[in-house]
Amino acid sequence: MSIWILLVILFAAGTLGGTVNALMSDNGFALPTRVGGILRPGWIGNAFIGGVAAAVSWSLYGPLAGVSLVSKPDGSRATGDLTLAALGGAILVGVAGARWLSNEVDKKLLRAAGAEASKDKGAEVVAAFASASPASVFQAVKAH
Repeated sequence: MSIWILLVILFAAGTLGGTVNALMSDNGFALPTRVGGILRPGWIGNAFIGGVAAAVSWSLYGPLAGVSLVSKPDGSRATGDLTLAALGGAILVGVAGARWLSNEVDKKLLRAAGAEASKDKGAEVVAAFASASPASVFQAVKAH
């Protein structure tokens, strides 16, 4: 099998992992949006980051990491096998990569909300910090 087809398969497995991450977050299948100047990637962004993370991981540590992408000494194309472990690892890395992205966005939202809340917004805002999602906290702070 061609190395490029293997990369596409692994990218697809990573997008599955990114989609699983979107399901595990409080956002679900939200589309990409901008909230107060902060880009929220939504499930599409999670899936894409998961796919890229999986492909990069396999490229660095997979069984064909040392294979030349141009050609072998005899002129033939590089080929290889896709193992079950590589596929499972791609999904896992996809979830982790997308989780990292989600956490970074949530951190930005909470920092922005904290800066706004420091302007004495009231008890409702403090309660939102304790129980709501980062996006909800940001919206509550902006509303007051």
